[in-house]
Amino acid sequence: MNLVDIGKKYPSSKNISGFIQLYDKYFTPYRDLEINILEIGVDNGDSLRIWREYFSKANICGIDIDKKNFEIKDTNILQGDQSDHKFLNTLVAEYKHFDIIIDDGSHQAKHIISSFNYLFPYLNNDGLYVIEDLQTSYIPRYGGSRINLSKKESSMNFLKSLTDSINYEKNNRPFFKKNESDGLIKSIYFHQNIAFIHKGESINYFYPNNIKEKFSDKIKKFFSKFF
Repeated sequence: MNLVDIGKKYPSSKNISGFIQLYDKYFTPYRDLEINILEIGVDNGDSLRIWREYFSKANICGIDIDKKNFEIKDTNILQGDQSDHKFLNTLVAEYKHFDIIIDDGSHQAKHIISSFNYLFPYLNNDGLYVIEDLQTSYIPRYGGSRINLSKKESSMNFLKSLTDSINYEKNNRPFFKKNESDGLIKSIYFHQNIAFIHKGESINYFYPNNIKEKFSDKIKKFFSKFF
């Protein structure tokens, strides 16, 4: 059975949103591998049941800020806050690295960004980091804005900044500011309300950390403010 057919057995919201068809596309290469999967946000456990049936060889962990009173065979369900780095550190200590991370948690922009910044270094190369329900980026109570689509603190603008790390002109050195994820993202796929971030090293795109800024670079930066 493919992932879409398995999904029909469980009343997960991923079926209604159309996410399950996208997961079927992106998860197929991982299906028969011995991988570690982390899902942030458990709800009633239906998505974990889908993953458990689909990934027969995977170690699967789900976390939620609320304690759950159910169990799923061969699946680890833990109570914890996705923005609590001490809690996330306990996951890293146990699993070391992940191959798939799915953020279906609070949908608060500050939590999405905090979790990504902490967990992305522990995602294996060729792994996927998935962020769901990005429509919340345009809702004020989730840290977004319906009016200011360039709001720096929103989840969508955080993801847009990651696309800069893939495409920014490396030779335009005065304006290059290296971030931790620069050179470590192969691609980002945006679909309606969901994004898939594919981790992997870029080829010859980024400067070494020890590059020094020249006086001519500072002059170029100054004049760039007027253009």
